[in-house]
Amino acid sequence: MKKFMTKTKNVFGFVIMAFLLIASFCYAMFQGGFVSWFIFTSFLPLGLYTIALYFYRVHHFQVERIIDQLEFTAGEDVEVTINIKRKGFFPLFYLIVEDVIPELERKLEQPNKSIIYPLFKNNITYKYTIHNIPRGEYEFQQIKYKYGDLFGFIQKEGSFSTQKKILVFPNVTELNYEPFENLFELGMTATRDKVQRDSTMAISIREYEPGDRFSWINWKATARTNEIMTKEFEQSQTNDIMIVLDRSPHPYFEIAVKFLASMVSAILRKGAEVGLYSFGAKREYFPVQRGEFQQRTLFYHLAKVEDDAEVNLSTILDSEKLSLNQNRTTLLIINSADQHLIEKLTYLSRKKGQFYIFLMKGKGEKLTTVEHSFLELARKRGIPSKPIFDGEFVNAFSKGGW
Repeated sequence: MKKFMTKTKNVFGFVIMAFLLIASFCYAMFQGGFVSWFIFTSFLPLGLYTIALYFYRVHHFQVERIIDQLEFTAGEDVEVTINIKRKGFFPLFYLIVEDVIPELERKLEQPNKSIIYPLFKNNITYKYTIHNIPRGEYEFQQIKYKYGDLFGFIQKEGSFSTQKKILVFPNVTELNYEPFENLFELGMTATRDKVQRDSTMAISIREYEPGDRFSWINWKATARTNEIMTKEFEQSQTNDIMIVLDRSPHPYFEIAVKFLASMVSAILRKGAEVGLYSFGAKREYFPVQRGEFQQRTLFYHLAKVEDDAEVNLSTILDSEKLSLNQNRTTLLIINSADQHLIEKLTYLSRKKGQFYIFLMKGKGEKLTTVEHSFLELARKRGIPSKPIFDGEFVNAFSKGGW
């Protein structure tokens, strides 16, 4: 409909401009004199240009978008270059160029639009910078253009499809990670050594659960029962970490993602294994693993994750069967205080091991009375909990604050 209206407007503008040219010529012919001919000759070039612009097409335009890299970190600047080549030297008084990036426009609340004055140039280069780009995956879909005459009688617009995606990972803050048994049993002596994993002894077998290693499968029992059976090991504390991310819509969600990314980086750097439960519109589970591939996998998820959970975390824990190991530490990153969550964790801690809660807060903010009560109740129930303030991640694993 919009395209039809634009075309109709251009036809109407063409008719008006042709009528004005004929009228000014007739006026000069019948009136005579310097003034009437001066008006006609002054108006003639602009009128002829407007009529010629009506027949001008950009089918021979070639548009190219250049981005030097496809992966960024949140807060960086993205340099984008748009090259436009056209045949001929037909003058264009102005050219409005818009790079369409729907998701980025939604977050920044402004389009990437600029006006260029190419005149007779047939090679046009336009550069712009996206400052402080937020975390996310962005698809550059198309480049829109718009041009016209000085009077607005003729305006033409269109687009070129030039798709490209960039990925913006969350910003990572260096923090001092220590295994929790070091914090609560062995004191706070820091070490640069890698985490030493415990060796265990198989004492029974059980049904396979997501996250179990391939090497744990008991093939004889599997063949006998036609069900995948894994070895059950002697209960011993490990340094494996399972993280549960609260994706309920909240202003602190970006703080939670930054903290989670920093936590994952620190844990893997220590040589421990880490996994992730991410509950939202799409619930995703990443088994406990270690190494650069695991960090890459989790960071890719964190680049795109949104706070789109339709129910709160305590309700999700009620409906989900978490594959949590009794020997494994589980960390919950939450955005708001929820008394029902404490009740659920109290029940789960009897079967699923130790839980820790990190409550996200904005920079320089103070805990509310409800949040104080929430943290105290969690600690009384044997669930260590502490607030994490934006920009103060470094000592998140320190002994103080629990």
